[in-house]
Amino acid sequence: MNEIERDFRTQSQHLLWSVWRGLLVGVAAGAVVSLFRWLIAKGAQISVSIYQDALRKPVLILGIVFVNLVFAILIGYLIKQEKDIKGSGIPHVEGELMGLLHPSWWSVLWRKFLGGVLGISMGLMLGREGPSIQLGAMTAKGLSKGLKLSARDQRVLIAAGAAAGLSAAFNAPIAGLLFVVEEVYHHFYRHVWVSALTASLVANAVSLRVFGQEPVLAMTEKLPFFPLKDYWILLLLGIFLGVLGYGYEWVVLRIGKVYQVLGKMFHLPPHFHGLLTVLLIIPVGLYFPNLLGGGNALILALDGLRPVLTVAILYLAIRFIWSMLSFGSGFPGGIFLPILTLGALSGAVFAVGFENLGLIHPDQFPVFIVLGMAGYFGAVSKAPLTAMILVTEMVGNLNQLMTIGVVTLIAYLIMDFMGGEPVYEAMLHDLIAHTPKKVDKTPTMIDLPVKDNLAGRLVKDLTLPEGVLITTQIYKDQSEIVHGDTQLKAGATLYLVADESHISQIRKLFN
Repeated sequence: MNEIERDFRTQSQHLLWSVWRGLLVGVAAGAVVSLFRWLIAKGAQISVSIYQDALRKPVLILGIVFVNLVFAILIGYLIKQEKDIKGSGIPHVEGELMGLLHPSWWSVLWRKFLGGVLGISMGLMLGREGPSIQLGAMTAKGLSKGLKLSARDQRVLIAAGAAAGLSAAFNAPIAGLLFVVEEVYHHFYRHVWVSALTASLVANAVSLRVFGQEPVLAMTEKLPFFPLKDYWILLLLGIFLGVLGYGYEWVVLRIGKVYQVLGKMFHLPPHFHGLLTVLLIIPVGLYFPNLLGGGNALILALDGLRPVLTVAILYLAIRFIWSMLSFGSGFPGGIFLPILTLGALSGAVFAVGFENLGLIHPDQFPVFIVLGMAGYFGAVSKAPLTAMILVTEMVGNLNQLMTIGVVTLIAYLIMDFMGGEPVYEAMLHDLIAHTPKKVDKTPTMIDLPVKDNLAGRLVKDLTLPEGVLITTQIYKDQSEIVHGDTQLKAGATLYLVADESHISQIRKLFN
């Protein structure tokens, strides 16, 4: 057997191991996230039904206040015990893959699960998907510990778990893969995407067994083709969504400071800021119970509601303000689904306005709900491919890929032009700034692609952190030992040995 055949056989064996590990992660993460999603759905149904009866039975209002405060106190203690369960969880996963954070998987897993179920079930405008991604990642980390994997393989498994979490949360396996590659791992390495895709598909299969095969936001029969002669309207919609997306990011990155001020006024420690939120959500629940929660039911109901312009704007304003208040509290819960809901409402406002001007046909209203979700999310996350595929998978309709692409591209460009950052990266920067620095000198193997900006350069010309060693360059399945005069090739994969604490710095160099 010659050297090329041995390399091929080794690569094939590694891929089979990637599939096997992805399968294990998919089953475990799919089960955890499906249970998480089911409990939230049941809890939200109970909350909405109680709110709907509360105005007729005032004694229920006292019960709501009592239960909300008890839940808020319990969640506050969970946050005090484990700060890594706060908020979305996606920045925490990104930070771990960069070697910047090292959470205890079990401590985060059970507290995030319990805190997320309680907080989101209360009706707070938080999403299940961020926690689902973190739950999937922590489940995978637990498996990697049990399997005694290397630090590098552990990171691959964590990325696969994150993909599985998103897949099970939304029944969107391809979006789960793209989100990890585009937003979390930032690297389309073969073993990463094979593990992530396998885990996503298996987790989705587990979720489908529990919730059925209908897409989460099924609109299969409601989306007519958009006429080419009216595509100029899509350009305006993209600009509208890009501007709104920038406004969303500006506020969401600063809402924590509002709570810091309020906390000082009411003498509340940070882990109890949610006590204010659970009281502020009650008026919305009493008068607009359909606006509570992550927003899944509201998106599905929008086409049937067909609100007039003033009502659509009111809904958008309420969801915007209370989504900010909910996320700023620090309760376990994400912004993923709330962003999609705000996008749907933004698309509805735009559509109603243009209907009133006679520029679009009323039958096109549901199309703008879909376009609003994709464009708004694509702008805020700056992950346009994920936005396009996620919304397509969620609505179960391929007819709008062209229109979704146009709107998402324009919204993304407007966001970039205005200086907006990817929201999860911005949150990670803030998180790291407020996290005590832990220098981890544990050596680990990492792999990174050679991009066009480094192609043709010599290894000795790179400015690497002290102690970092590039060992191997693999190009078209051919490997070579690296030395100072080795020329980097575009599309090749480099293997490096570095301290955990240097991973983030090295990835910035290779981006």
